[in-house]
Amino acid sequence: MLEHYAAQRAVRPVRFSARGAARARNHGRRHAHGRILVFVDADTQIPVEAISRMVTHCDSGEKEAGITALAGLDGGFRAWCWWQFWGHVRRLPLPKAKAMPACMFCTASAFDEFGPFDEGVAIGEEWPILASVYRARPGRFVYDRSIVALTSSRRMDRQRFGYLRTFFKYVWAILDHAGRVHYTDRIR
Repeated sequence: MLEHYAAQRAVRPVRFSARGAARARNHGRRHAHGRILVFVDADTQIPVEAISRMVTHCDSGEKEAGITALAGLDGGFRAWCWWQFWGHVRRLPLPKAKAMPACMFCTASAFDEFGPFDEGVAIGEEWPILASVYRARPGRFVYDRSIVALTSSRRMDRQRFGYLRTFFKYVWAILDHAGRVHYTDRIR
């Protein structure tokens, strides 16, 4: 299916066998030739208009990086509460609040200035890019809540006390670098 889509859209698939989202994203950057980079998790679906809105943000010359709103792909009240909560957290005027890169974008120049993704951590690998753009030039960062990417809640749904455990692990990751390295969920 990818090959068929790629042939129609002038997209060149790049294979990568190493494990880890940060490694795969950095590998993708090394092969990308465009001005705007979009990173979407494998378990995330974006709306049809998402890419054009991201391009508009960057083409206007006003934005260098951004994130979208997130909602549960699987539905359910707990997932709805989870993504609503993190949606509000992401609005806080704190660089590390610009996290959870299920769907993020940046200009190639912002990536080259602040990146790459941190391959030495298990969570928060996007902070070198997103938090740095927000810290250095907050007006050039956008949290576009009109784009809602649907992402999986399986990490929380498939383990006992998953939402609570994941919440505390995220807090640990924010407060202490060790929490970013020693993120031990078997369900990713």
